[in-house]
Amino acid sequence: MLFGYYALLNLGILLIARHRAWRELNLLGFAFTFGIGTLWGSKNYTPELFATTEPFLLLFFLFYLTIGVLFARNLPLPHKGDIDGTMVFGTPIICFARQTQLVKPFEYGLAWSALGMGLIYAGLAWWVFKKGSTAMRTMIESFLAMGVIFATVAIPLSLDDRWTATAWALEGSAIIWFALKQKRWMPRIFELVLQPLAGAAFLLDAGLPSGQLALINSFYLGGLMISLAEFFSGLCLYRQRNNISSARLESRLSLV
Repeated sequence: MLFGYYALLNLGILLIARHRAWRELNLLGFAFTFGIGTLWGSKNYTPELFATTEPFLLLFFLFYLTIGVLFARNLPLPHKGDIDGTMVFGTPIICFARQTQLVKPFEYGLAWSALGMGLIYAGLAWWVFKKGSTAMRTMIESFLAMGVIFATVAIPLSLDDRWTATAWALEGSAIIWFALKQKRWMPRIFELVLQPLAGAAFLLDAGLPSGQLALINSFYLGGLMISLAEFFSGLCLYRQRNNISSARLESRLSLV
């Protein structure tokens, strides 16, 4: 009954947000919904209540995800497209934190949750991009960043350390290709941090058992994939050295 009542209130806020960028009302609804929800969860939640609690958490997540998009869309010029950080970044952070408590009894529950959020944000970034509004560029980049972050978080939650490092390196090569194609500097910085960390994490586990067969084992295949991912990233940076602002630095890094 409590969450049903808040769902109706938030539906009203969503309908208002569709026509008007009223930040104070959005923040009020956000604070009460997740504040009361967190207070209730800390004192009353048990795993037996998962089936009736999880749908409401997902519903509130979708409510404020949509409200964040509507707020940016409805702002008057020249502020059209400006994002509300609480809606855009606060919503996934607090919802994922609450999800952590809800899925504790389930193996890989948190990994699937992170992957699902990553896909939602990546898909939403693509949808807003296809709408073709240049004013929503900040929103697109923010959603894309959230998608990458949650997809990255999902990997160590589901795989062992060695394959996690390999997956991070492969993901980094895909990020650098996309960032150069779209001329985005922030994903390039993320990749330039991610791939060295992936290589270091892989080397830290070099002493773990890797299988009996030569070449066909986790250490050799993982190292090979990391090497190819790094080489591909360096090649992409080198080929685009004349088209990026920080060409000198990134050109040197591509050789490394």
